[in-house]
Amino acid sequence: MNWLQNDWKEEDILYFPKRKVNNKGSRYHPHIIGSFYSQKNERPVEYESLGERLFYYYLELDTSVLRYYVQPIEVSIFTKNDEWPHIPDVLAYKQGFQPLLYQIKDNPDNELTPKEELCNRYCRALALEKGWEYSVIYPKTMPQTVARNIRFLKGFLKMRKYYPDWYEKVVDRLSHLETGSIEYLANSFKETIDPLYLKPLIYHLLAKGTFLTDVNEIINSQSILTVNSQIISPSTLSKGAV
Repeated sequence: MNWLQNDWKEEDILYFPKRKVNNKGSRYHPHIIGSFYSQKNERPVEYESLGERLFYYYLELDTSVLRYYVQPIEVSIFTKNDEWPHIPDVLAYKQGFQPLLYQIKDNPDNELTPKEELCNRYCRALALEKGWEYSVIYPKTMPQTVARNIRFLKGFLKMRKYYPDWYEKVVDRLSHLETGSIEYLANSFKETIDPLYLKPLIYHLLAKGTFLTDVNEIINSQSILTVNSQIISPSTLSKGAV
């Protein structure tokens, strides 16, 4: 599906967080709770585990994800003797796809409780009814190097005031070179600007998907870059992750 022209006003109202994150029920295994400012959603996003935070960082970096909502809906769960609301973790809108409803878990080897299985069954049924997809995911099983790179690049998503003045120059230079390391690209401007001043911009362009590199290797100043031919500006969105 094409979400590029969506203004998100209706979704922002419908899928506001249905509860505040907390440590309730975590007496022996306390969650790591917190929040960060989402550049993609233009508001704070709360998380209650490191797995959730890692996945939300991934959504921030995935250029095909246009919007996502945490704690977005209440799913009514019924048994013979009880009824309660279950709140899945996140609803994501990805260009070219139906909306994606996710439940985030820590370990795929942990056997699901009957209650968790019941919640999954009701979530799948609701997703099917709405024309969505539903998945249970395990971000903490991601390769450590990829997870490290996601956390690293997330810190460079914020736009700085001087970036627009240098954006085209840096992209054009790498386009001319075709490929080169972050260090080499920054140093190629040393006659006009301190390379240390340009490195944050280069990491920003990498985080925004304008530049590409091998995310299976630790990203540093020696990482080899190419220009993503599908993206012509930091604000242009196309299919693909970092």
